[in-house]
Amino acid sequence: MIKGTSILREQNKRRVLSFVRKLGETSRQDLVKKMNVSKNTISLIVDEFINEGILVEVGLKEPGKKGRPKVLIKLNKDGYKSIGISVSKTSIDYSVINYYGEIIEKKTYPNEGTDPVQTKEHLLRIIHSLLQTTTNIVGIGIGVPGIVDSDKKFIHLSTHLNWKNVSFSELDDFPVPIYVQNSVNMGAIGALDLEGDNEEGSSFYVRVSEGVGGAYIINNVSLNGDSWTAGEIGHISIDSSGERCNCGQRGCLEHLINYKAFNEKLESLGYSTSIEDGEIQFDNEVLHSKDVKQLMKTYGVYLGKALVQVIHLMNPNKIIIDSPYNLFEQFQEGCLTYLEEHALTIPFQHTEIIFGSKRYNMSRGAALSAIINYEKAIV
Repeated sequence: MIKGTSILREQNKRRVLSFVRKLGETSRQDLVKKMNVSKNTISLIVDEFINEGILVEVGLKEPGKKGRPKVLIKLNKDGYKSIGISVSKTSIDYSVINYYGEIIEKKTYPNEGTDPVQTKEHLLRIIHSLLQTTTNIVGIGIGVPGIVDSDKKFIHLSTHLNWKNVSFSELDDFPVPIYVQNSVNMGAIGALDLEGDNEEGSSFYVRVSEGVGGAYIINNVSLNGDSWTAGEIGHISIDSSGERCNCGQRGCLEHLINYKAFNEKLESLGYSTSIEDGEIQFDNEVLHSKDVKQLMKTYGVYLGKALVQVIHLMNPNKIIIDSPYNLFEQFQEGCLTYLEEHALTIPFQHTEIIFGSKRYNMSRGAALSAIINYEKAIV
């Protein structure tokens, strides 16, 4: 337990790491200005990190018209690391990243995700193995689809995995902090990092896969809500007369555009596709089919209907759409056209809509979440 003045020192150490991570390279002088602390405090912290091999000096930056050259510092890529793990119905993925968020190691294990006991045993084996082979770990993030109480490491419900009331309290026994959260919330952190970190703004992240999930992020923190369902865009009802969703409502966005719905519609059109490593693989016949392009336009409209409500209720300044359907310009056009025609003009014009050019790595997002938690938590 950190007490007294040691708390302030530890806070400053983690702030230094946070600034260097975001800036890439900086100097002691610049850290003094940015953090508004004494030169002596920064010098002691930086020198300590250099001696520990966490920071390294990388040369001089020539001054402007006045002053002396600045000694540049950056993170040692062999220094602090983080681990992220993502659980799905068919696999467990992990990524080990350095403090800059670069992936050092990653692997996917097949797993029967609908069996919580087997999945937990598999997770524990992976964590034990990684702790033996990886040094300087600041934390581990684990993403699970469903309603997750991150404080208690407790999954109340996961319709995708068919879990109910599953505890991960065993994770408290490990020597490093382990964070359990909804996988989409963690994936959102990784997406924001790649699309331009939004430290002082709000963003909404949408992920389309086996289901459809959303996360609302403010100042790099995901908002869970009182019952851990904030951002649950997948269960906005788009068509009240539509088919019944697993949640009991009719015409939910998730039920309309998830992978299962897409594949069933493809089969009815006489096409087929496959899913590898949890992602849809489109062949040329599907990519150039007029019927599929029309379907993609319809899917874009469905998403636009849900995003109108997000824009009006949450007013984010950025929306990131993480979907395999982004490959189709008809999907993007259908979504944007609907938003332009039905969203309030001012909030729509002030919302940046980003269709990700490729899928974001969920386990990397979980690892980044562990780093952000490390920088903010003093225990």
